[in-house]
Amino acid sequence: MAACGCSLPCFKSSPAKSISSFSSPPSHPLHLRLTSVPSLPKSSSLHLDQTLPRPRHSRPPQAYTPGFVVVASANKAEPLRIMISGAPASGKGTQCELIAKKYDLVHISAGDLLRAEISAGTENGKRAKEYMEKGQLVPDEVVVMMVKDRLMQPDSQEKGWLLDGYPRSLSQATALKEYGFQPDLFILLEVHEEKLVERVIGRRLDPVTGKIYHLKYSPPETDEISARLTQRFDDTEEKVKLRLQTHNQNVDSVLAIYEDITFKVDGSVSKVEVFALIDDALAKVLEQKQSKLGHVAA
Repeated sequence: MAACGCSLPCFKSSPAKSISSFSSPPSHPLHLRLTSVPSLPKSSSLHLDQTLPRPRHSRPPQAYTPGFVVVASANKAEPLRIMISGAPASGKGTQCELIAKKYDLVHISAGDLLRAEISAGTENGKRAKEYMEKGQLVPDEVVVMMVKDRLMQPDSQEKGWLLDGYPRSLSQATALKEYGFQPDLFILLEVHEEKLVERVIGRRLDPVTGKIYHLKYSPPETDEISARLTQRFDDTEEKVKLRLQTHNQNVDSVLAIYEDITFKVDGSVSKVEVFALIDDALAKVLEQKQSKLGHVAA
């Protein structure tokens, strides 16, 4: 797929189409959860005012009032909801780290969720590993519910989320849309295949810190770290080419779902340049949200 030159015209800011049916609550500026007072976080926009029982010998009770009063704040814009996609080694992890840090979003990686299942040796993990070793997509029934449950967690709903490397197929994108999860922006990192293969086969993981190194572009700081680095089981030339083939077969159908909110970036330039472009696009999304909020308040 040809890169668009990293210019903002690739981003169409027209509002996303409404979704007619949900099997879970749709996104909304107000997330009302009626719980007891101790379970509410300090940042919650809900305040529950508990009503005390009347004494037994008091005057006849007047009209009954509920045991709580909901006070919801509407002066805060909806949190950001971002998806970022790209082939293996296109730089998603690096950009997610920068985005999540600046915008305080919950970073959700479908790959990390799967690898956690694999490490734990669960049945889902065993099934997922079989497909990943073949360079194939893990079946939707294994992944979709896992991602959906994470997106519905309170921190994701309140702070906003950054979904990393997901959805990867039309069926996954359709499932998320039916559940009511619609991003504000779909970021696509584009890198030539030769560059991607070089990045993948030189990638190494520090099992102690979880940090990712590259033998050529980002070598470890010390010999001690270098000695303990490991290579992911699917970071071989053979497997990455299978993964790239799968990615290329599915990316166009995913883009069709999010064509009005897609922002394409040339991921072969430096990480600083890539983030500058993404940062500018996200700032514009936030500006639009604040503008809409201002119109509603007026």
